[in-house]
Amino acid sequence: MHKFYATTVIQVLILTTIGNLSAAGLVTCVKFLSEDLDPFVVAFFRCLIGLIIILPFVLHDKFKNLKTNKIKIHILRGIVNCISMFAWFTAVSLIPLEKATAIGFTTPLFATLFAVIFLKEIIKIHRTVALMIGFVGILIIIRPGYLNFEFGSYLMIVASISFAFVLIIIKQLSKHDSNFTIIFYSMAIMTPLTLLFAIPVWATPSLNELMIFLIMGSCGMISHICLIQSLKIADTTLVMPFQYLKLLWASIIGYFIFFEKPDLWIWLGGTIVFFAVVYITYREGIKKKKIEEKISYIRPGIDS
Repeated sequence: MHKFYATTVIQVLILTTIGNLSAAGLVTCVKFLSEDLDPFVVAFFRCLIGLIIILPFVLHDKFKNLKTNKIKIHILRGIVNCISMFAWFTAVSLIPLEKATAIGFTTPLFATLFAVIFLKEIIKIHRTVALMIGFVGILIIIRPGYLNFEFGSYLMIVASISFAFVLIIIKQLSKHDSNFTIIFYSMAIMTPLTLLFAIPVWATPSLNELMIFLIMGSCGMISHICLIQSLKIADTTLVMPFQYLKLLWASIIGYFIFFEKPDLWIWLGGTIVFFAVVYITYREGIKKKKIEEKISYIRPGIDS
């Protein structure tokens, strides 16, 4: 049993390390591209590459898995996801990578809040306190009233809030549509939407920039696959703590490539936010386990 668990931990460590490095590579590409291209143009090519990658699978499947009666919700998801992407790409071009990464940890906090508001989920005192502590972490990172106003920091919060809303929409869509269907409609809707905003600020990418776009698309795909595979072989409560390494890689890349100075306050605030998220995830795991135990206890009585 212990040997099996140790093997699982090693597998998760390898997968999350590759995934986190890929995610860091994606953000690095965005920051490089945003130096010469408008974030709207970067967002368009990000969506276009995603659509090109998934299109062969759609054609091979002969559009069989694309039937949905939730097209309006897919459109809403695409619009909100565009807002998140525009805000995120612009923020990354304006603030240090480690700050963008630390603020990005807040997405699960907002997702928990939205689950209470829109899905009527009930959270008890433990998760409520963790949520409040997490928001204190946000204040430590951005330090309003102490630091000069940083538009990029607030844009990153907008990106986290809007992506948290996207997660809530995906949770609802996943009850009706497959992951493949959700991803396809996301790319199919977001590509023309981002193009509309990219046209007024259009600049044709150079050959080198097109190569960076390909690297960015590959990094995004690898990061996504690694996260999904990690969650397949282990509980979320085991996978989540390894996501903290994103802050380390962001700091290293920011320091050596973009000459950004590490900030102790960002690390402190990011750590508080991250562990608040881990605790919320842990409590959610306990809640699910209790529900499963109740179901397994009741079922024999029903069967008999």
